[in-house]
Amino acid sequence: MINEEFIQYIWKHKLFKLDNLLTVCGKTIELINPGELNTNAGADFFNAKVKVDNTLWAGNVEIHIKSSDWLVHNHQTDKAYNNVILHVVTQFDQDAISQKGEVIPCLVIKYSEDLYDEYLSLTSSVHDIACVSHLHQINSFEISLWVQRMLVERLEHKVNSIEHLLNNTTNNWDEVFYRLLFRSFGLGVNGTAFELLAQSIPLSVLLKYSNDIDLLEALLFGQAGMLSEPAGDNYYARLQTDYQFLKQKHGLKPIDSFLWKFLRLRPSNFPTIRLSQLANLMHKLKGVFGNLTEEQEIRNIEKLLNVDASVYWDKHYTFSKESKDTQKRLGKTSISNIIINTIIPYIFTFGKKNGNVSYEQKALKWLSEMKPERNSIINQWKCNEIPVKSAGDSQALIYLFNNYCKLKKCLHCRIGHQVLAIK
Repeated sequence: MINEEFIQYIWKHKLFKLDNLLTVCGKTIELINPGELNTNAGADFFNAKVKVDNTLWAGNVEIHIKSSDWLVHNHQTDKAYNNVILHVVTQFDQDAISQKGEVIPCLVIKYSEDLYDEYLSLTSSVHDIACVSHLHQINSFEISLWVQRMLVERLEHKVNSIEHLLNNTTNNWDEVFYRLLFRSFGLGVNGTAFELLAQSIPLSVLLKYSNDIDLLEALLFGQAGMLSEPAGDNYYARLQTDYQFLKQKHGLKPIDSFLWKFLRLRPSNFPTIRLSQLANLMHKLKGVFGNLTEEQEIRNIEKLLNVDASVYWDKHYTFSKESKDTQKRLGKTSISNIIINTIIPYIFTFGKKNGNVSYEQKALKWLSEMKPERNSIINQWKCNEIPVKSAGDSQALIYLFNNYCKLKKCLHCRIGHQVLAIK
């Protein structure tokens, strides 16, 4: 069944018969400007301009399937709709009356059935990328423009998220970076647990022990709720002893151990390994987060993030259970993910909030220099010959896939618009 979103779309893009437009009362209509789509409360389009007979009207436009929907939605009692100059519908069955008692001019629009069929084909497609069979028909320049727009939208989304953290930490940039860095070590699966861990340890306490790797590990493993079992080997026993001292001294309360997920993770990504690597990174940085944000060359960031887990973990993935001797170094893929998803958005937001364009430019430059991410989503785009040359491209295409394609928001996508324009 036809929906209002589709009617809004064809009104916005004038995809209906424009010749000899008449209201249901026989008055001529000339569309000057369809207006701007309103995503908030009120009429569907504002700042529209239409000429009714020889009179130019400026105001709002309301879209419905049936004209009687005006009453169904109780617009006749709402002052917010008194400025509606035109009621656009596909079926007329009743006049729309404003709260002031005035009849709203009504226009019944006619659209192409082929266009509607294509719209249904896109929104009901079983493919993750609904327009997959049409991508080869779309101008590569149009696709490139939309990918660039998606990167901007992705960064804006990250900015909003970081601004929220700033509001919750009284604009403490170090605290925000600390929490973002912790979350990034969770690799998605354990991201929430790492974030809760960061919140459970005051940054001042963590920095106080940044020169002592043993105490740092005790602090992190203890606050992670991983030191509550009976004493195991010497390493575990030492961590327990050190943590009990730190816990009492600073009045700490650990998070629940059940928050950590090990199932279906590669052993090298176990939270135990990540916690030790994180402790070594904090020890390496000594709390000077500016070492990461002030760098100009991406390769220097990669060197700073190149850390190992402690020697104990060379022969372990979990406490007290020995494994094959393997150095547990933070991998290149993990380093890239931390830079792309944490450090770059942080730097971009810092520049935006402080009016320093150089930080924003550096963030964008790094995205253009870094290799694209490799995952199932990117593989789908590549299989359809969409170029993915940099991390900026992969970030944009992942965002497009998750926020448009999966939700079948084809009417809001430039590529989807191009597909429909073919009709």
